Amino acid sequence: MDRQEHIHIIGAGEEIGAACAAAIRDLQDITRIFVFADSELYSNSSRDDERTKAHKTAVRVAVNGTKALAASLKIPASLVYIDPPASGTVAAAVQKIKSGYPGARCTFDLSGGSKDLSLALFQVSLWLEGDAYYAYAGPRGAGPSEKLAVPKIPLRDIAANPNYLRILTVLSDPPGKAETAPRILPRSYLFTQLEPFYVPVRTKGVKTNTSTTKTDATTGKRAVIPVLSQGTFSSMMNTLASADLVQEVPGPAGNRKEKYYRITASGTLAMQLA
Repeated sequence: MDRQEHIHIIGAGEEIGAACAAAIRDLQDITRIFVFADSELYSNSSRDDERTKAHKTAVRVAVNGTKALAASLKIPASLVYIDPPASGTVAAAVQKIKSGYPGARCTFDLSGGSKDLSLALFQVSLWLEGDAYYAYAGPRGAGPSEKLAVPKIPLRDIAANPNYLRILTVLSDPPGKAETAPRILPRSYLFTQLEPFYVPVRTKGVKTNTSTTKTDATTGKRAVIPVLSQGTFSSMMNTLASADLVQEVPGPAGNRKEKYYRITASGTLAMQLA
């Protein structure tokens, strides 16, 4: 069975070479590349000053270098001219590509191109549910391609559920020394961290522990502690994962029974805003 086509669309800019190399490095299943370039970059005008001419030349050289890199890796790369306004032209160009490769997965890189082109690509990525990336500058050129955080669950729903915020907070700030690598925690640890603070969001069918009470922080009265079931916790983790706020990741070698999670860029942003 042939693997699924993965079409990577990137805006043309002076740094496109480093950005595209980072994308190929980080997204290793790319099968085709389309470089979207503002048509004015490939047209000469008597009104162009020396700075504009130099910029156009630099972009063309960068695009040629990107195509050469793709060719060396046997990845077909094509140049697509985008006329203003980009919002309409980009949508039509992407639609044409999608019709030629039905079922293809699309990703978008906003590291190059004009502001209008980048915004148009980002807008189309939302409609096609394709991930959008941006390669930030690193010590050796372009750094890792960071996926832009796109909300898949309303912020008001996250803010209204203290259990979601508790889970995200634990994942973003686990105990111990500061870590530079992604913070990965087991499901069992997340459960024990949420259990004492669990707040039911529904009023019916909530199990309680009648033998244990706690003081309500608002009223000062003793209240029965609600019980956090494994099923309810699994439902919350599934909701956060489907919304791309947390991600299930492989755990340590030899531990296949336990699930492990880390917070995503979307989860970090959602937690900060909520």
